[in-house]
Amino acid sequence: MKHLFLVFLILLPLGTAAQTKLQHNIMLGTGVFDYGSKTFGASFGRGHLAMRLSYRLDVPLSDSWSIMPEVGAKFFAEGLFLMGAVGADFDGFTYLDLTVNGCYHTAGGLILGLGPMLSYTLHPDRYYVDADPSDPIAGEFKNKRFLLSLHPSILFDSGKRWIYGLDAEIGLNNAMIQYPQYTGKSSFTTTGNRQLNAVRFLICFHF
Repeated sequence: MKHLFLVFLILLPLGTAAQTKLQHNIMLGTGVFDYGSKTFGASFGRGHLAMRLSYRLDVPLSDSWSIMPEVGAKFFAEGLFLMGAVGADFDGFTYLDLTVNGCYHTAGGLILGLGPMLSYTLHPDRYYVDADPSDPIAGEFKNKRFLLSLHPSILFDSGKRWIYGLDAEIGLNNAMIQYPQYTGKSSFTTTGNRQLNAVRFLICFHF
């Protein structure tokens, strides 16, 4: 019975959607990301690029409220200003995102959104220690496979085919894989907290 009730809750917005006009959105975002805290090396806060491409379905629930399921892929690249530095280990992560935002629409075109984002790490990156290839952490994965974050957004509907604004990610769990067995043996801090946060400028085409 509990499972049937959960299925009903999932299908309820889709049933509502069948009686309303759906809006399809193709969204492109670019901005910066950060780890939330310095956990190792010299990689913190130096040229962190965040890019994201996604498809979002706007399902109206009323004149002011809608629910927006979204699927997207994002890329985080660190060290854009330090390319070629000897001994540096730069980060490059790729993720698949699933998001469901609840959105409030004002009469003036402002759209305020908030919801959970679940990210699956397609490319978790590996440690590379150019200065010391014998470092025991070399070749190990950096990030966990699943990340959870909040996904707030502030958007403006131009009234035509375009929407502009900002979105963000606020990391809720520690993304960093822990390697306590290497503590004191590696040039990297192998335990710690790495919460991925991002802010991006968005442009959206809807139809």
